[in-house]
Amino acid sequence: MAEIFPGVHQIRVDYNGRPLKLYLLIGEEASLLMDTGDAGIPERDILPYFQQIHFAPARLTFIMATHPDVDHTGGLARMKQAVPQAKLCCGTLDREQCETPEGLMNIRNSAYLHWHQIGPDAAARQKILPRCGGPVALDFTLNGGEVLRLGESLQLQILHLPGHSRGHLGIFLPGHNAAIIGDAVHGNANLFLNGRQAFAPTYMHIDAYLGTIAQLQAMKLDQVFSCHWSDCVNNAAVHAWMEQSRQYALAAERIIFETVKAAGATGLTLKETCLQAKAQLGTWPVEKDMATAQMACGHLQRLVEMGRVRVSETPPVRYVVEEKWRGLK
Repeated sequence: MAEIFPGVHQIRVDYNGRPLKLYLLIGEEASLLMDTGDAGIPERDILPYFQQIHFAPARLTFIMATHPDVDHTGGLARMKQAVPQAKLCCGTLDREQCETPEGLMNIRNSAYLHWHQIGPDAAARQKILPRCGGPVALDFTLNGGEVLRLGESLQLQILHLPGHSRGHLGIFLPGHNAAIIGDAVHGNANLFLNGRQAFAPTYMHIDAYLGTIAQLQAMKLDQVFSCHWSDCVNNAAVHAWMEQSRQYALAAERIIFETVKAAGATGLTLKETCLQAKAQLGTWPVEKDMATAQMACGHLQRLVEMGRVRVSETPPVRYVVEEKWRGLK
């Protein structure tokens, strides 16, 4: 069992050799489960944990998806079957991707398919869809700033932490000056359980991501808990991780810009950028190199918006560094 604070449980999952931590918060009046893993995790890990701590599923009040990814939302339908009384919610901007497997596949998982020819083909989709669970109707959405009262001793403040997704949510625990932030901040890689790099950070929206890091830094938190990274259990650890994440994102943009610049007038596709920048970006296995597309595309889009790079119109699109900055259009 892992009770990080009174009534706040961390459900630790071995997710294909990677850490996945889900959170159950139990107050005197209500309770909340943050994220559900994929379609198999409720039966394998969540419900057995409930049994282990003698928490009756009928007591669960809310299920909150921090963001749309199969390892966070795939178990929503199964959990709703097991706890039909629980109200389901997510960030307002992520609703369409959280409610159906098709929404997740067609929007998030296929974001780079048309323009960049990176993404799941028909065979891969058929393998992924079962892990996405079934469709669910969300009861409400959150935008950040709301207060969710679970009891006198457990009142949660909802945080909007965009960057990995547009509607990404977290919670602030004022009584502990702590936050549970899902996948809002990524350090310098996603990791295996043994600490080796599994694949690139998968933040997508660069300005929002840097803003989320700044927001969390400004809160001067004493503790931060995430879904895939090490717990930060003092202020110094929180600051170090936030700063590592910020500095990595800034360095990644410089590396990506210089990689495209070195290609000259022919430029690079997103796929080529991921491969050619790899040596400077991280040490994850070669079979995960295309997972870099989320981060790299975000940086390239930002460079285009800044007028430093131009992009072609025909897929797979190519990025070329502007020889002379001409302002914005």
